[in-house]
Amino acid sequence: MATQPGNQTISVYALNTGSCGGCDREIAVAVRKDDRLEWARSPHTADVLLLTGPVTSPCKAPFLQLLREVGDRPLLVIGRCAMDGSPFGKGGFSEWGEVVVQHQLDGCPTTPEAIAAAIHAQAAPAVPAIADGTRDA
Repeated sequence: MATQPGNQTISVYALNTGSCGGCDREIAVAVRKDDRLEWARSPHTADVLLLTGPVTSPCKAPFLQLLREVGDRPLLVIGRCAMDGSPFGKGGFSEWGEVVVQHQLDGCPTTPEAIAAAIHAQAAPAVPAIADGTRDA
């Protein structure tokens, strides 16, 4: 992954599994407005994966395969329909437990500012813990 501490850019890849496109537009605005965000060429080169849409039945198996291929990249679920299928009915991550989601961002659609903040929070390097339980600054 390309993300480094400091002012390096964070590359994002958005996956739409059947949404209306509202959150995708807001993601595009977030990337365009934030000079520390950029589009990844593929999910394999992304620092953070973003999911929109209710994960329709035809999309589920290919999506799970892709997650296995890309490894441990942070996955952010963006928008209400990706969370639970609303307003489309069933779907979303609330119905299946085989995927670890680092962050769920509610909204229909959610705001570009909230999206950018969630991306930065998930891509920030972890501060290592010291044996006594404190954090190394």
